Amino acid sequence: MADHEKILFIDYARCIGCETCESACRFVHGQSRINMTRTVGGIMAPVYCRHCENAACIKGCTRGALLRAEDGSVLLNSVLCAGCETKNCMLACPYGGIFCPGRMDDAMAKCDLCQRRLAMGMPPACAELCPCGAIHYVSRAEAKSMATPEYEAAHKKVMDHVRPVLPVLQRKSKG
Repeated sequence: MADHEKILFIDYARCIGCETCESACRFVHGQSRINMTRTVGGIMAPVYCRHCENAACIKGCTRGALLRAEDGSVLLNSVLCAGCETKNCMLACPYGGIFCPGRMDDAMAKCDLCQRRLAMGMPPACAELCPCGAIHYVSRAEAKSMATPEYEAAHKKVMDHVRPVLPVLQRKSKG
């Protein structure tokens, strides 16, 4: 992927869980494409699409509703998505960035980096309105350089909540 491709970087160490990002997204799109979650430890954090370079969701979608745009973002064609019973894309996403916003036959929802706003020269709404400066619209290289030890620790807590590692159940031995 080219370095000019931009993604969202949310510094969970700076996020205060105010839900402004979710509200801004809901205002812009009619439904939020970023989802707030509360971890077991009580941390409120936004869960969002990372527009992965090697997006598992694209591979998981059997209807071709997910595609990589020229700018590197992963976009959802809701017309092709509507009615999918498998929700493979949601299951494939390691970040919980695709979710079912309503009824089971509704199209899935995910961040599109505010494509309409970008076309008008504006940044994604969540990045522009975040009151604590936790959300950034940056290149992948910039995002990697912004990952501090504090970010890594906070990110791990959120990801442990989003994708918990469940212990393997041991079979009882006979005898």
